[in-house]
Amino acid sequence: MALWQTTVVLGLVLQLGAAAVPDMSGTWRLNVQKSRWGKHTKPDAGTVTIEHHEPAFKYSGSLTSPNGEVGEPGDATRTYAFDGAIDGKEYPVSGTLAAGNILFRRESANTVTSEFKSSEGKLTQSARTTISSDGKTLTRVIQEKDPKGDVSWTEVYERK
Repeated sequence: MALWQTTVVLGLVLQLGAAAVPDMSGTWRLNVQKSRWGKHTKPDAGTVTIEHHEPAFKYSGSLTSPNGEVGEPGDATRTYAFDGAIDGKEYPVSGTLAAGNILFRRESANTVTSEFKSSEGKLTQSARTTISSDGKTLTRVIQEKDPKGDVSWTEVYERK
């Protein structure tokens, strides 16, 4: 096969591979009842808004609790924001719980993993986020470590 033919075929394969990655863009509402909280404090509500143009990935969101138990005592709302890419590089993330750096890696077309470390190094969190094949549900399996101990939980989000 000629070099130009190989280049064209490779280009088509790469385009088809990129097209197979589902777009996570949209507004997602936390389904508190379908989620599993373990020892993690159960919020009353949560929303995340995502802009996704592979590999670019941007999101912002919040979790709320009228009991003030989502973040620090007396804190009724926990917010977070990220603007970066799914490329294995660290990017800053901000929020009311902790600021720090996070990196995202693509595990498969429908699954992304992330690793977060707070600026002071006291909080780490890893997550595995999967979008359903119909594109209507995001499931996040999270493991967190801080000076208080280890905790894990699963969040289920539905597209609005």
